[in-house]
Amino acid sequence: MERIRGAALGLVPGNSPLLVEALQNALEALRAKRGVALCLEPGEYHFYPRHAPCRELCISNHDPEPRRPVAFLLEGFNGLCINGGGSRFVFHTEILPFYIASSRGVRLENFSLDYARPAYSEGEILSVQPQEMVVRIDPAKYPWQVRQGRLVFWGENFCHPLHLWLELDAQTGSPAWGTDDLYFRTERQTQGLDLCAEAMAPDLVRLTLSGSERFFAASRPGNRLVFRHHPRTYPAFYAADCSDLALENIAVRHAAGMAFLAERCTGVALTRFDLAPDPASPRCFTSAADATHFVNCAGELRLEECRFESQLDDGVNVHGFYAPVRGRPAGQSLLLGWGHPGQQGTLPGRPGDEVALMGAEQLRPVWTARLKRLCPQKEGILAEFDAPLPDSLPERPVLENLSLSPRVVIRGCTFRKNRARGVLLTCREALVENCLFETAGAAVYLEGEACYWYESGATRSLCLQNNRFVNCAYIPAWGAAPITACPKVRSSGGWFFHAKLTIRDNEFFCFDQRVLSLRQVGETRFCNNRRTRTRAYPARSGEQYDVADCGAFYQDYQL
Repeated sequence: MERIRGAALGLVPGNSPLLVEALQNALEALRAKRGVALCLEPGEYHFYPRHAPCRELCISNHDPEPRRPVAFLLEGFNGLCINGGGSRFVFHTEILPFYIASSRGVRLENFSLDYARPAYSEGEILSVQPQEMVVRIDPAKYPWQVRQGRLVFWGENFCHPLHLWLELDAQTGSPAWGTDDLYFRTERQTQGLDLCAEAMAPDLVRLTLSGSERFFAASRPGNRLVFRHHPRTYPAFYAADCSDLALENIAVRHAAGMAFLAERCTGVALTRFDLAPDPASPRCFTSAADATHFVNCAGELRLEECRFESQLDDGVNVHGFYAPVRGRPAGQSLLLGWGHPGQQGTLPGRPGDEVALMGAEQLRPVWTARLKRLCPQKEGILAEFDAPLPDSLPERPVLENLSLSPRVVIRGCTFRKNRARGVLLTCREALVENCLFETAGAAVYLEGEACYWYESGATRSLCLQNNRFVNCAYIPAWGAAPITACPKVRSSGGWFFHAKLTIRDNEFFCFDQRVLSLRQVGETRFCNNRRTRTRAYPARSGEQYDVADCGAFYQDYQL
């Protein structure tokens, strides 16, 4: 592989708004080359949105944004490697750090990524009563003020009111027991509490509720609050329609959306992808949403020796999506829409993919064909198929892509201190081994539904082996047990949504009886697992094996 120094192309460390232009020039000089490595000089690089190229992108599970500035714009590359040389990349809020599209064999390695001003803020609870809380917020790190009774935060190029917070335990750094997401009403958000803010000092604010509204009874002085105020707009890495993509030895300290998101990619490998707060910083949160997210991907997805810590949603989420049928034009075509606003504009597949039609309540294929053509329309996507449609469509019809469902290998990874769950695997098959889970919700969560997120992908085979599950599922909203399967389907004729689940040679450290909560699994094998009782949290009611509406359940002995 040919190695080219970034300095030779005018790309050197620095804090200049024009650095992003030097980056674009360097990348353009390499576009026509194959099998080339761009090796950067060690140092700190700052990237600002003002001079960055923009793209109109519909990014799955993110808020819409008309045009997104992009720093590392990697479109149509073949065999490109970017070696950061241990550098630190700093981004200035309203910018997408990496966009990799229609490329093959791209490799990114050896750098860290952070934001100069995080998209979220934090504070410390000094005192709390049922309807009053006093919080310290460092105005130098997280600029804020009170406007007409509302707590408002700003940065270099944004200003947004508080709409949600998450409370973290002062001792563990994990979501605090007895709490949950706490929503507040804003001009755009109609659901939540009416929070009134009053500035007491440059770093102190009094927050009050009225009427019947209350803060959580479990809130405690010393706990930290993560204030969520910025839209979910910019993942750190966004990849679309790529193959053989690899990231290695990369530390992500913050992202204004997910840390890594891939759509319609075939073959992705994350090795030592480290999502955790900077050890030199007191910040208690990392990405604004999931650590990693894969939508309609194929081939093998491999995650090895990764750490997913303190992100504000799940660690790994792999799924397709059910596209609701909005109309039936003439011929072999259907007009498709999107079930959730977060998927708006996301393509459901590619020409040649095998797809299936099904009813939203059963989610069992009743007709299959291959996509011939996809034509975006103002009101949705017109999909043309290679076979005649059935005479009648099922009730509440949805379309699923059967080709874009990957095999997933998650090995030697750590999941802890994050909001919600560990891994969500609605995919063809998966192996999860030698991992550590310390999650407030379920460590492993198998869904599948066409009523809210519309995330698809019945699992044919999932094996969990040699993992450690430590005090998982202590916040009820995020999972009924450490291992939970709860697809929202109606049973019919002995058919089950998920096919086979194997759980073997794992260690469970539990503060109550709950280990499994399973629905709609055809066969479960639970063998040679060990369970140790802890006193980490008050026990919740529930059975050790809550298994119903399932097929065969095999176990070698009771834990």
